[in-house]
Amino acid sequence: MPARFTFRRFAWAAVLVNLGVILWGAVVRATGSGAGCGSHWPLCDGQVVPPSQAVATLIEYTHRATSGLALILVAILTFWALRSFPRLHRVRKAAIASLILIFIEALVGAGLVIFHLVEDNASPARAVYMGVHLTNTLALMAALTLTAAWGEEDGEARWSRGRASALMWGCLVGLVASGITGAV
Repeated sequence: MPARFTFRRFAWAAVLVNLGVILWGAVVRATGSGAGCGSHWPLCDGQVVPPSQAVATLIEYTHRATSGLALILVAILTFWALRSFPRLHRVRKAAIASLILIFIEALVGAGLVIFHLVEDNASPARAVYMGVHLTNTLALMAALTLTAAWGEEDGEARWSRGRASALMWGCLVGLVASGITGAV
C-alpha cells in the first residue's frame, strides 16, 4: 500500500474521530453532563477511571476519553506529515495548525470545567468560552480536513473534478448540524 494512500486514510480517520468528538460534545451539552466529572481536569472526580457510574459522569468521561484519543491521533498525524512531506509543504502546515488547535481545544475544555462554566452557568465568561470553543472547533476541523485532502497522492486532479465542492458542502452541513445540536 503506497505511503500517501495510508496517510490519507489515517488523516480522514482523524477527521471522522474529531467529528465524533464534536457530536458527543453536543450530547454532553444537551444532557447537562459537563460537570459529570466534577471540577477535576484532566482526571474524572480526581481519578483516571471515574468511581461514579452516574449517567452524567459516563457521558462526560466518554467525551474526555475520545477527546484524548483525538489529540493522540492528531499528534501522530502531525508527526507523520512532518516525516512524509517536504519542508514548507501545505500538508505539513495544515497538520501543525491542527495540532496547535487541538491543544487549544483541550485548554478551553479544561477552562470550562475548572472555572465551573458548565451545566446551567449563564455567565458572560461562559459565553466567551463557548464562542472561543466553537470558533476553534471549526478552525480545527478545517485544518484537519485540509490535511487529509491535501495529503491525497493526486490531490490536485481530484479536487479539480468537483470533489472539493461536495466535501466542503458536506462539512458545512455537518458543522451546522453540530452547532445547532450543541446550542440545544
